[in-house]
Amino acid sequence: MVFVVAGASLMGLAAYFTFFINTTQVTTSTAGLHKNMMLGYDINNGDVIVAYDWDNGDLLKAEIGPDAIAISKEAICAIGGTENTKALSPGKSGQPLNFEIPAVRELNLGGIDMSVDYRKSEENCELFTRGSNFTMGVKDGNIAVSYKLKNKNKKTISISEVTRYEIPADDEFRNYRFIYDPVKGRSEIFVNNVTIWSHEDDPESVMVWKEKENLIVGKNLKGDGTDKAFIDNVLIKATQQINEMPVTLLNFEAKAESNYVMVSWYTASETEIDSFIVERSMDAKEFMEVGRLKANGGPDKLTAYAIVDKSPNTGLAYYRLIPSNKPLKSMTISMIGYKYKGAEGDLKLSDVPVTEETKN
Repeated sequence: MVFVVAGASLMGLAAYFTFFINTTQVTTSTAGLHKNMMLGYDINNGDVIVAYDWDNGDLLKAEIGPDAIAISKEAICAIGGTENTKALSPGKSGQPLNFEIPAVRELNLGGIDMSVDYRKSEENCELFTRGSNFTMGVKDGNIAVSYKLKNKNKKTISISEVTRYEIPADDEFRNYRFIYDPVKGRSEIFVNNVTIWSHEDDPESVMVWKEKENLIVGKNLKGDGTDKAFIDNVLIKATQQINEMPVTLLNFEAKAESNYVMVSWYTASETEIDSFIVERSMDAKEFMEVGRLKANGGPDKLTAYAIVDKSPNTGLAYYRLIPSNKPLKSMTISMIGYKYKGAEGDLKLSDVPVTEETKN
């Protein structure tokens, strides 16, 4: 059973809580990495979101992360990619490649690092496209980029530029890479790990995405009418992220009653929060969901929430609160402890040490 209370008065001092962004941890990755990155130094060592190399001959299969969901019916895996491995060819029909990567939540973070090995096929095509908010490709033979940012004042900034880098008219694969660092507000394009373009914006500006739009590799890339491979080693990684708290939490507590535990919290401000999830654990490592509530707050709006846990664990255990929001869906507030029907009686919250956050 769940109870929600809104607009209650607050008592006591505001408590400071921290959160972390939960991303998939990748300890080793050999697939989809450009040869120069494998030699040691890398520009960004963030977690891999998705990687494709097509060495197994499967058009849609990912080496890391989600499989692709669509590609041109005429596309094939062809020998002749980077280091003569298998790679993608649009085929002979002249149909665009349109390799479509699903819109997983990790793609909606404030920064991105995406790269592809590409052999020049035409004067105009798009290497990476995501709706109308992001494009990196070839325009009149030069590398071009277009994207949108939102700064700390919620002002949208549009960047669109054709760089001075003209892709050589040869038959060589090169690694083309775009990185946006939201902490520094810096964008860079690299060719074989050499910077050919950069742009400075306001620090702590974040990329603007439409979260349900898929990422397309090779939109309008038609090749040259042969079976030659033109796309290889697609790699998308996370960058460092801004510690941006979309909720101001003033209180979070668990109170043990005779046959249930009441978990309550207050917010002073919420931004783009969809819901709140409460989870419980016996060991502060493995958690299970107790319940969730739809968020009713807003900017500078005082809101109170409560969930009744009718089947609490006996003894010392922990609750944690997860505000779920559209861009991230992965923040976790510090845990609180409670003691229910223990031999020593109920334990006051102040007697239980707050445990450092534990990643899912």
